[in-house]
Amino acid sequence: MLPFTNHSYYEDHTFQAEEIQTAPQIKCAEFCDCAFVDCKFPGISFFDCIFEGCSFDNCDLTSISIKHTSFRDVLFTETKLTGIHWPDAALPLDVKFKQSILNYSNFIGVDLRSVDLVHCQLKEVDFTETNLTKADCRYSDFSGARFVKTNLSYTNLTHATGYSIHPAGNTLRKTRFSFPEAVSLLDNLDIILE
Repeated sequence: MLPFTNHSYYEDHTFQAEEIQTAPQIKCAEFCDCAFVDCKFPGISFFDCIFEGCSFDNCDLTSISIKHTSFRDVLFTETKLTGIHWPDAALPLDVKFKQSILNYSNFIGVDLRSVDLVHCQLKEVDFTETNLTKADCRYSDFSGARFVKTNLSYTNLTHATGYSIHPAGNTLRKTRFSFPEAVSLLDNLDIILE
């Protein structure tokens, strides 16, 4: 068993589920070019840590705390990231999410330009004042997600479902949508469709 310790540096290591043994809070640890496979960290607190060039495959990061933690060139694939308060992370965030679950998370005010959120579940996620310019959000489920003063310029929402985006309360410029879901853009207008 390999425990994570405070003030440690890990490079080019693959962490498998059976190797993980952690304390409730990890402080000032740095992970460079590491892979996390089938790892479970529910409720763990990463404080002032750095993840650079890392990948998370089929991991459970439910309700982790990421205060002052940096994510640079990090890929999450088939990973559960529910209930995370992303504004606590060190900015900017350089992350990609593929086939992951981010339900009940919060990205309020976060700059997510060019982020990948492909084939993800983003139910009840708060994107208030988030910059999603040039984001790739194809095939994702945004049921109950909140978009208020969100910049969706050049964002790709083709084949995405469940979103409710008020065109007047958000920035939509060359934003890509697909039918039939794009009809939901009319829901907030005082019109009658026949």
